Amino acid sequence: MGTKWIKLGLSLFIGLSAVQLSAAPPQQTAAAATAAGTPSEWAKQEIADAITSGLIPYGLTNSYRQALTRQEFCEMAVQLYEVLTDTDPPAPNKNPFRDTTNYRIGQAYELGIIKGTSATTFSPKEKVTREQLALMLHNTLEKAGYKQQLQENKGVAPKFADDKLIAAWSRDAVGILAANDIMKGNWVAGQVRFDPRVTTTREQAIVLVYRIYERFGTYFVHDETDLLGAAKQKLPVVFKDQRLQAVDAKAREVLAEIIAPGMTEVERELAIHDYILLQTAYDYDNYMNDTVPAESYTVYGVLFNGIAVCQGYAGAADLLLSMAGIESHIVVGTADGGSHAWNKVKIGGQYYNLDVTWDDPVPDAEGRLTYGYFNVTDEELRRDHAWSDKLPAATAQTFNYYRMNGLAVGSPAEFEARIGAAIEAREAALTLKRIYKDDKGPESWEALLGGYASTLASYSYTMDNSGVVSFKFKYRS
Repeated sequence: MGTKWIKLGLSLFIGLSAVQLSAAPPQQTAAAATAAGTPSEWAKQEIADAITSGLIPYGLTNSYRQALTRQEFCEMAVQLYEVLTDTDPPAPNKNPFRDTTNYRIGQAYELGIIKGTSATTFSPKEKVTREQLALMLHNTLEKAGYKQQLQENKGVAPKFADDKLIAAWSRDAVGILAANDIMKGNWVAGQVRFDPRVTTTREQAIVLVYRIYERFGTYFVHDETDLLGAAKQKLPVVFKDQRLQAVDAKAREVLAEIIAPGMTEVERELAIHDYILLQTAYDYDNYMNDTVPAESYTVYGVLFNGIAVCQGYAGAADLLLSMAGIESHIVVGTADGGSHAWNKVKIGGQYYNLDVTWDDPVPDAEGRLTYGYFNVTDEELRRDHAWSDKLPAATAQTFNYYRMNGLAVGSPAEFEARIGAAIEAREAALTLKRIYKDDKGPESWEALLGGYASTLASYSYTMDNSGVVSFKFKYRS
């Protein structure tokens, strides 16, 4: 009677901290831990992308330069199958192997990806050789539905100098992968060798799997998080949810209406900012009553219902900005002590904070646009926001709305002079951003405005935490 498969450690390990990435077994020396724990420089970015893409099984996100075992690559191959097909592999049946009960090995055996080293052994702890890896990888791609594509797209396989060393059982797989430029040989003394019995490291296998995913993969959209990621993808996108597909279509329709050819990055950003503000109202009543419906947290709530809370605003901005070719990230933190979300964007090669929610008046004022949180620095945003992330710092000021429109003032004297000039010109309104520390505030403004009693019939002003003050003036006849 065969042994049973044991289902352990199959969860995806996608969000690793820097500490976890560099973790090493406690018995290693510090030097050995550094060498084994961190990936080589050439592999770092692709390993990070592979982790984000959900390609790496739990337990393989450390000791990157360590030799890979047959069990480890088997687990990686099954996970690649899952990601490529968006399906769960079949549960394994009877276990023919006496030396393993690993569930992933069972799934791989059930799929036909692997066989044993004998009728009753798999040798899970043995180091995987390049020809074994080639066979498992080839079988994985065939089982995932890429057999015809492998045949149609193959070129001429290179002639390896050590061709005779390639085992008969792996020869076809090596030839097809080499002809598809998936596995390559190594130049040694002017010759290309496949080195079929040489072992491979974790990082080499991870990079190989990620490059295969880049070439053959499909990005599947199941939820709104996937939808936001789809706008940043180069892979073909397949929607598994009709409503999310409708959101995607609506976003593209909006961009076609508001984005004109030749617009700069900041002009596109501004158009998206204004669209969201003009079409969306903050779900204030439900927020105050703790009855916010699920849709108000979504992009759907913004684009179809026109009502949302910060998560919906930030998500809609992220989707539209990404679709418009602007790098965008959602930042989660707090504002005035409450949970909050906003965006960090890259404009003109530099980073800025964009809080669309806090630019939208509450209660909603139809047609009103404000820009107090349009492209502000981290320093400015920390006056009323708090967060912790690994995104690049926002220190640039060039594309802050008020600075680029000449509406920023650097001193109380400049502020008062601009107010006086507006009244002398009998302007109906004036908005300025104070980029200096103001300890006096409205007291000094009212003293100044009082000096224009013979000219002004009345005045009013609004202000926000970002330093923006908006005046309205009515004049005597």
